[in-house]
This record gives sequence, structure tokens and C-alpha cells, in this order.
Amino acid sequence: MKKTRRNIFVLVLTVTLPAGGAGAMSDLETVTYADFSRINHIASSMTHVYFATTEGIIRYNKSEGRWEEPLTGAEGIDNRDLRRIWVDMFDEKLYVQTSTGSFEYDLLFERWFPLDEIPPLQTNSVHIRPPEVMHPPAGFNYASEGVLIDRHGRDFYFSDILDDRSGNLWIGTWGYGALTASSSSSFIELLPFGLLQNRVDAIFSDEGVLWLGGSSLGGFRSGITAFDPYDRTFSFIESGVGEGLPEADISCFEADDEYIYVGTHRGLFLLDRDTRQVQRSITGASGLADDQVLSLAVTGDSVFVGTVSGMNIITVGGDSVRYVRPRQFSNVAVYDFATTDTSIWIASSAGAYQLLLASGRLQRFRDPHSIIFSRVYSAERYEQYLWLASDGGMVRLDLETSRTTPFVATMGGVDFRPMAVAGEVAAITSSRGVTLFFLDDERQAREREFSVDDGLPSHNIRALLLDDDYLWIGSDRGLTRFLWNDPGRID
Repeated sequence: MKKTRRNIFVLVLTVTLPAGGAGAMSDLETVTYADFSRINHIASSMTHVYFATTEGIIRYNKSEGRWEEPLTGAEGIDNRDLRRIWVDMFDEKLYVQTSTGSFEYDLLFERWFPLDEIPPLQTNSVHIRPPEVMHPPAGFNYASEGVLIDRHGRDFYFSDILDDRSGNLWIGTWGYGALTASSSSSFIELLPFGLLQNRVDAIFSDEGVLWLGGSSLGGFRSGITAFDPYDRTFSFIESGVGEGLPEADISCFEADDEYIYVGTHRGLFLLDRDTRQVQRSITGASGLADDQVLSLAVTGDSVFVGTVSGMNIITVGGDSVRYVRPRQFSNVAVYDFATTDTSIWIASSAGAYQLLLASGRLQRFRDPHSIIFSRVYSAERYEQYLWLASDGGMVRLDLETSRTTPFVATMGGVDFRPMAVAGEVAAITSSRGVTLFFLDDERQAREREFSVDDGLPSHNIRALLLDDDYLWIGSDRGLTRFLWNDPGRID
């Protein structure tokens, strides 16, 4: 629900800024993780370091050695317009400067309020010039003018260095995120946090870790981000560097006990689960229906691969790859799959189909509500229900009784439409953001549309994933964690 806006007189708070605990997510309504690698300015209190980046404020708990949640869900400022940042010694006052003026963070209302000027603050920190000598991590080099050179020969300039006068240097780079170093030994440590790239077209949950990818859009760094939301740790598989994953637009993921499967516009890549190195690539030259992979599913020893021009069923084993290419899907875009114990459902540009695994029989789904009839973009199985999404909305099929339930939510003019379902809620993209259907009433589901007015960073939603109380939303502005079951939103 949108928060009521009102005029607030100056309120003095004597409590510290919110700090999410390690191993748990807080109850903030909306938090967005993005590419925080470009840092403009740094501030430090006794216990925390704040980095003003081109995508919002991130904060590091230096007393506990861990990242906390970014301050990207608060209203009142443009997260892409942060120039400078200040904090007092005890985290009681936080200020930023943007191109439109100065602002103070209000803990009570979780938003920023404008200020005429930044008041004096008590702090021990001081900004310094790059030291002549620093010791980078293994594989990296350092240039005396404040440049970190990575193992691929790319230069990343230091944008700010803060000495907190307690033995630590906190370093912001332009393109490689945050660093730290001892002010006495000058050994540099990397502090990775955020996404490799802002656009998120694919979200895949694998044993609690979120695998994220999207269109590279020619960015300086691109590839796959692996994000553990409970520990708030990030690791990366960069594309276009070395001999691993080439620079490619990533559209989907799947996994089995041996591989992480990555679907791209340049084919299918198989990553070893342990080393995260590319073990094999499968393209049109080796039998794939098309290089542009749109969807993946694993069932038994078979991998179903949907492309813009058809579908393959691949058996991967040893050094051989066996292909089966159903002729019924020739020149048909296959957008998504959903599996059951006995069949696999196929969402395609020609409608929705059920493939019976034992017999190989293929039959088309006939929707009595006429919502599912031509292009079907998404398919998802939850308990005994199968959900299908199209331009007209969603249909829920009870696999035990064959009863169908329509959920009308029209949207046109796109060639994708992600959805996510759980026991109490179903989500589907809309022209303004996301529409949620609350399923507590079997006779009439309540619905509510959420947009940038409700904290979403963008209306251009590319991927959805439900995880208990949270809806993960991938957009062109990053990955947003949305608390969908907040009583204010449901009621």
C-alpha cells in the first residue's frame, strides 16, 4: 500500500539506523539489489561504512565483517543521483547530497526529507589520496595513482578513499565495487556486493542460492551473479573474459546433480556445479533447434531445451549428447516448461501442450475460458495445480479434477510474460508492474496491481520468483525483494 504523504516537522531521533542481522532477511517492504560497483563517496561511523553508489546506498558492518541490507527501499530520493554522503559517529544521523539538494534519512518514516544544508557532524574519518604503494589480491596489480588492475588487464580507478582512523581504509572504485585495506600494511581485500549488471531476465533458486542473469547490453562487466539472500553474499561468473562463458544474453537456468544449465542467445552452456567452469556448450551447429535458448527443464536424464525455433530433448551422459527434436514444434518459439510426475507441459507461441513422458503422446490444452489460446508465455506447477499465463491472464488447472479457474489480467505488446505462484498468491506482470492475486477466497480471488508508486524500481519487469513471504522481481533496474504479504498490502 502506498504510504500517506504529509508535512513532517523536524523530529530528533536518538536511535540508530536499521541493521539487518546476519542469516535473516528483515521486514523492509521493498529492497532492491543492483550493480553497486560504481561508488561516488564514502562515510563511516564507529561501526558501519556507507557507500554512495550510482544505484543507491550500501552499508557494511565493519565491527561484524559483513554486509547489511542496502538502503534502496526508502522513499524521497533518486538512488541514481547520489553525489556525497555523511554519517555521525553513532549512526544517528545520515545525510546525502544529490543534484537537487541535500536530504536527511528519517528512521521512523523510512524515507528521506529535504534539508537546506548539511549540519556539522562529529566524525573521526578523513578522505585521503591514493597511497603510493598498496598490495592487491593475488592476480591483481596496483598502480600508484590509485588504479586496481584485475587479472584480465582491466583498469578500475579509485573514486574515494576513507581513513576511519581506527586502522582501516575504505575504498570505492569505479566499476569493481568496494575494497578495504589496513592503513598500516595496505593489503587490499575485495568486498563484493551487488549484481554484475542491472538487468535481470532470469531468476533461478538452487538450494537457497539465487542465480541471476540477463542481457549484457554491452556493459563493462557482465555474466552470472550467484546471490545468497540469507547471508547477503555474492559471487560472480563473468562472461566475455578468458575461455569460460562468452559474452551472451542469459535467458534461463536449470540444474541437476552435476550441472548448472545456462540458456543464452548463443546456445546452451553446462557449468560444473563444483568448479562453476563451463564444461560443454551446445549450439545450433551441434544439433540445437536454434542458438537462442528461451527455456529449460530437467526431468530424469533428459534436458528439455526451448528455443525461438523449436524444442530439443537432450540426454547428456559421458562424452555423448543425444538429441530428439519433436517435429510438431518446428519454427515454434518455446517459452517455458513445467513438469509433473508423468508429463511435461510446454508453453509456446502455438499454445500450451502436454507431453506424456511414457508414451510420447502430445496433446494440446483447450481452455474453456479462452484465456489460453495462442501465445502462452509461462507454465508453473504448484502442488496439484498447473498454471499457464498468456496475454489475457492466467488459468489454473487442477491436475486431479481437471477443473480450470481463470484469472483475467490483460497485457499485450510484449513477447514474454513471467508469472510466479504459491499457495496463497499468484503474481503476473502488468503494463505498470506486477499484479498479485490473493487466493484465500476460493470463490473470488482479490487482486492488486503494484507499480513504481509502491516501491518497485521500474515497470519493466523481466522475471518473477515467489519465496515464502517475498516476491523476487527482476527488472532492468536490478533484483527487488518485495514483501507481498504485508497486511497493509493485502488488506
